[in-house]
Amino acid sequence: MALPKLNDKPKYELTIPSTKTNVKFRPYLVKEEKVLMLAMESEDKRATVNAIVDTIMACLEGDVDQNKLTSFDVEYMFLKLRSKSVGENANVTIKCEECEADNPVPIDLSTIEVTEQSVSSKIKITEDMVLHMGYPNFKSIMDADGDDTVSDTVKTFQMISKCMKVLETAEERYDLADESQDEIQDFIGSLSSTQFDKVKEWIQTMPKLSETVNFNCVKCNHSNEFTLEGLDDFF
Repeated sequence: MALPKLNDKPKYELTIPSTKTNVKFRPYLVKEEKVLMLAMESEDKRATVNAIVDTIMACLEGDVDQNKLTSFDVEYMFLKLRSKSVGENANVTIKCEECEADNPVPIDLSTIEVTEQSVSSKIKITEDMVLHMGYPNFKSIMDADGDDTVSDTVKTFQMISKCMKVLETAEERYDLADESQDEIQDFIGSLSSTQFDKVKEWIQTMPKLSETVNFNCVKCNHSNEFTLEGLDDFF
């Protein structure tokens, strides 16, 4: 005789940060948690990200194109999914800045949000040239991070190029998706330090999971302030 099916799964709602689209989701099940645990135990970052995205997509209702999700979309959606699946309270271990002792610090996952972009996506390069920036999808970030054959500097320039969407001049509009990576890298290389600083400022202020916590060290009682950023810090 077949065992009964469990169908009373609660439903929740979240807002995808990059698109402001509301979607419904259910908590993940034991079978999905098992896949997550195996991926995390492997210490393979690519496998872990793939498992996280697969779990998110399995739990979402509606039509969501995973190829358009940004890295901060994935981080935020998994945070909300985890809080409704396992619990909204979690402990993170943070080293004291004074004595370096490990401190268990409680956090409320339900209160954590993605930071808002503070810099305009339209960067004025010259009086008659504007560069339009946009968020790369999580796969392009993962591919760059997972390539151990290139340096961190090269990875940074690759990410910058993936964020560059359109270049406008007084006469022309260039869709950079149609341009080769070599041409885009040549353009980046032709920027002055001041112009490049504007691009870097936009990259550095991209939305991200962020939460500042305060705690007194359990060993030396030093007062600490620490900012958690990204899934690696929260889990």
